[in-house]
Amino acid sequence: MHLPEPSATPALGSFFVAMLRSAFLTFSLILSSAAATSAQAISGRVTDARTGQPLPFVNIGVVGKALGTVSNEQGQYGLGFQEKLAADTVRVSYLGYLPRLLTLRQLQSQPNLVLSPAAVALAEVRVQGQRRAWRDRALGFAGTSESTTLSLDAKDRGAEVGTVIYVKRKPTKVLRANFNVAYNRAGDVTLRVNLYRLDAKGRPTNEKLLRREVLVHTTTTRGPISVDLTPDNLLLSEDFFLSLEWVSGANTTTVHNGLAFSAGIGYADNDIYYRAASQGNWERLSAGAVLAGMQPKLSFYVTAQD
Repeated sequence: MHLPEPSATPALGSFFVAMLRSAFLTFSLILSSAAATSAQAISGRVTDARTGQPLPFVNIGVVGKALGTVSNEQGQYGLGFQEKLAADTVRVSYLGYLPRLLTLRQLQSQPNLVLSPAAVALAEVRVQGQRRAWRDRALGFAGTSESTTLSLDAKDRGAEVGTVIYVKRKPTKVLRANFNVAYNRAGDVTLRVNLYRLDAKGRPTNEKLLRREVLVHTTTTRGPISVDLTPDNLLLSEDFFLSLEWVSGANTTTVHNGLAFSAGIGYADNDIYYRAASQGNWERLSAGAVLAGMQPKLSFYVTAQD
């Protein structure tokens, strides 16, 4: 910025201009510093405490807030820093490892993280008292609409959407997870399949029922995505939450605007929950009273035997 010379004696004028320029420079530095503070980002890497190897697709985020992300294939991540959330708890979690809790301020000062493997739980063995005739069944909504759709409300990697699956007979063998894509203009994306336990109120928790990472790399522009879950030997006696989580590929804007799944409207139970970033709160999607009790249905379902 140009500062005009004041009409005073040369000595006084020079002194006045120097003072103004000094004050302006100080003010500019303060503004620059404030802008840098508000825009700064935390970047680091997540590794295995035992082997030192990078951990891909680790969930990192402020608990209950829409500030979270997922590490990439090399274990690297970037997360925005917000001063108002500096004392809030960040949760770092990955299947098969003990989660870590720290404040956002602590993460800023120590961005490189190590996770320790958790003790491996033995698979539960169920013994049937008598022979049973298993019936094939689809659980959930399997519509293929391209006009009624639900997009992925993504603010960062770790954005997730899913629906509650209600078990008809107990126990139920879960064989495949199925997801109907209405359109995919985001291109090549990597999605994680998650099955979560429900709490006493029927809302999804963060407790996963799968004991392995199930990742889907897809360029499917429209149509079904079907994932084989028979290796997991899932025999469930409880309702559960089935979701897809965006973990890699494309960018936030492209995914937010370019990835949607088939949906519908009806009276059947098909509670939908979503979160916009990793470790955020689950939000229930509702059509409200305008549809006289009818609610949206998301075309996520499982192929099962019961």
